[in-house]
Amino acid sequence: MNISLPQLKAFAAVARHKSFTRASVELGLTQSAVSRSVRELEEEIDQRLFDRTTRQVELTDAGQHLSQRICHLIEEVEQTLRDSQSASRPCQGLVQIASDPVLSSMSVPTWLAGCRQAWPAIAIHLKDRSQESVLQSVRSGEVDFGIATDPKPTDDLYCEPLCVDAYHAVLPAQHPLAMRDAVGWGDLSDARVLALDQQCGMQPAVEKALSSYHVRAGSLQLLGHFAAVFGMVALGLGIGVVPSRAQVGGMNPAAVMRPLRPQVTSTVMLVRRKSRSLKPNAAAIWDALRGQEYQESPVVHRKTTMV
Repeated sequence: MNISLPQLKAFAAVARHKSFTRASVELGLTQSAVSRSVRELEEEIDQRLFDRTTRQVELTDAGQHLSQRICHLIEEVEQTLRDSQSASRPCQGLVQIASDPVLSSMSVPTWLAGCRQAWPAIAIHLKDRSQESVLQSVRSGEVDFGIATDPKPTDDLYCEPLCVDAYHAVLPAQHPLAMRDAVGWGDLSDARVLALDQQCGMQPAVEKALSSYHVRAGSLQLLGHFAAVFGMVALGLGIGVVPSRAQVGGMNPAAVMRPLRPQVTSTVMLVRRKSRSLKPNAAAIWDALRGQEYQESPVVHRKTTMV
């Protein structure tokens, strides 16, 4: 069959208005052009779609069946074409990004605000997921790209460093160690250590540091968000280990942060599929994120490092 979208749009407009005149006004065409499109469609499918009289236009059974099946599909096709057109213009359209709630509570809002300033016509939708779900959303194409902490190298994902974040100890303000400028990992021995769990990708770095520096913690409690770490530390329930940027989300005044020595860092990375190039608008946001963060904190390490 040789059926065109203008023919289907003409049919849908006449079916909706029950009038060739009103359909021509909606489509911005002459009445004869609308009639010709409908007639060509009828000839192509060998079915009469309308019963026409001098006073009214009614759908035939065939026309009714086609109207029920095709009208919403035309809307979907046109929306898809509009989305494709927007996607081809880097200054417009929707970009979807996945990040875990911990990162979303730290620097991500500031980064996205910078992107909006650079590209005000691009709408950015942030999806909060666990780190594993972030990576799966990238793989499935549900989002344009993700932001993750120390994702493991894989054959299907391309990762680009965004920033390096050093781990700090979180202490009750009145704790003896709070008087120091920095805290050694060994000082955590026999303490109840509060750290972030694997949902945000930070647990392996902390556990590796505790092992490397032979820290025999009294216990290790893993929590889902740094706000819980701050709250428990403020109540004297342990010593926290969090990335330095966690303080961006606001600290409990009864807790303080001190750098941990030797320094241990994790790398926050932009993640996308290797097999698919980014849409122009997503590429613009990717570059905007990378550009503003490089100005603030240049990245030199690919993986978690210990100095």
